[in-house]
This record gives sequence, structure tokens and C-alpha cells, in this order.
Amino acid sequence: MDPPGERTPYLRTAAWYDAIYRARGRDCAREVASISRHWIEDGRSPQTRRVLELGCGTGSHGPALSRHGELTGLDRSPPMLEQARRTGCYRQLVEADLRALPRDPRYDLVTSLFGVFGYLDDADQLHAALHDAGRLVVPGGTLLVEPPILAERLQPPRVDRVETAFEGGTLARIARARTEPGVLVIEFEWTLEPGPGTHPSSGSTQVVEEHRMLLLRSTEWLGIARSALGPGFEVVLDEDGPLGRGLLVAFSRDGAAG
Repeated sequence: MDPPGERTPYLRTAAWYDAIYRARGRDCAREVASISRHWIEDGRSPQTRRVLELGCGTGSHGPALSRHGELTGLDRSPPMLEQARRTGCYRQLVEADLRALPRDPRYDLVTSLFGVFGYLDDADQLHAALHDAGRLVVPGGTLLVEPPILAERLQPPRVDRVETAFEGGTLARIARARTEPGVLVIEFEWTLEPGPGTHPSSGSTQVVEEHRMLLLRSTEWLGIARSALGPGFEVVLDEDGPLGRGLLVAFSRDGAAG
């Protein structure tokens, strides 16, 4: 078993990720459909629109996003990129960190869903990453960033357990949340129990991860985004977003951050 609080999310659990969220009833195609109004009338078509997904993870949004344009995925985790590659819907997959984004090429639509920007260490890193993401948007293009959760919508911390069948065995994940000043901390305890007929030497596998995410109010997200992107972007908050926890929507006027 790993030491408590392993700090590299999904280093050893990338292959389990989608099974847990399917068991929770997640529908990534529905999520993409619910926010497509923000770009569907941008004057591009699926044949001409270039799409960049920042923090693509396992590629769970990839099949739906790829129906809207030529899709490139970026993530810092090689195990997650390997899962994304298996979807077959990305033209290109790039290993890179939000803190060191490439400068080109530029895209008609840049998305970052499921709270990826929340994994940055502080507001300064968030400001820098949003600025750099804005530089990747063409004139008239769109940048969409989903916060992990807005501070004013945070519910009292609780313990959440999910269990599902996986490769003949049972996969379970327990999530325990707590807050620190400006930070939401979630500890994930993963357990994979082998199924009947497994070799006796194959015992259960356990991994514990600590996920630390920025906990900011909607006004803070908007303020940081508007400062980072500058007057070249119109930035608004979609109160619902794909999961009911908000979505930053930035329309590029000149395609360059201030």
C-alpha cells in the first residue's frame, strides 16, 4: 500500500478512473452537449474548427468533443494520456503542464473541464495559466474553463464510497474531503479486489492519493480570469456549466491575452 497522501494524482489509478465515474452515472457526452451553445455559432464547422482540450485526462470528453472539430489533447500525466490514446479520437496528444503551456499552434476552441485548473498551487499560478491559455485562442475563438467547485457552493465535507465490477474483480473508491484556507483537500482511497480464480499471489491492490484544489469564490475566478486574459476577451460565468458548478466562458476579441 502506498504511503498516505500520495501527491501525484492518477499515477497508478488512471486505468481505474473511468470505471468509477461510470459507476457514478457520469455522462460526458451530455456534459459537452450542455455547453456546446458557447461555440456552436462561432462561424466554424466540425471540418474547420480546431479544438484543444487542456487536461484531457483519460479522454472521457474526447469522443463528444471530437464531433465538433479536429481535437488535440494535452495532459501532464503519461498514464492518463495512454488511456486517452485508446479512445482513438485525438489527432494529437501532448504531454505538458498547465504551468508550461506551448505557445502554438492556436485553436478556435480551448476547453478545460472537470476542474483541471483547480490543481494549480495558488492564484498566481492560476493567473499565469489562464493568460497562457488565452494566447492559444484565435481571434473570435472561445476559451472554456470549469472550476473544481465554487467556494460559495461547497457542501459540508462527507465521506463518499463508490464500488463497481472491474476486470472480474471489484473496484472501490472512498473519498474523504476537508478544507484548508483557500484549498479543498480530497483523499481518495482506491481498492482493487481480484475476482474468483485469480492466482493466490494476487492480493488486493490499494492506492491512497491526496488531491489539493483551489477553493475560490465565483467573483475570485472571474476577477483572476479577466485580469489574466485582459481586454482582448469578454469573460462571463455560466452559472450552471456542465455539472452545475459553473463554467468560465471567455470570448476572444483579438485572440491575445493582455
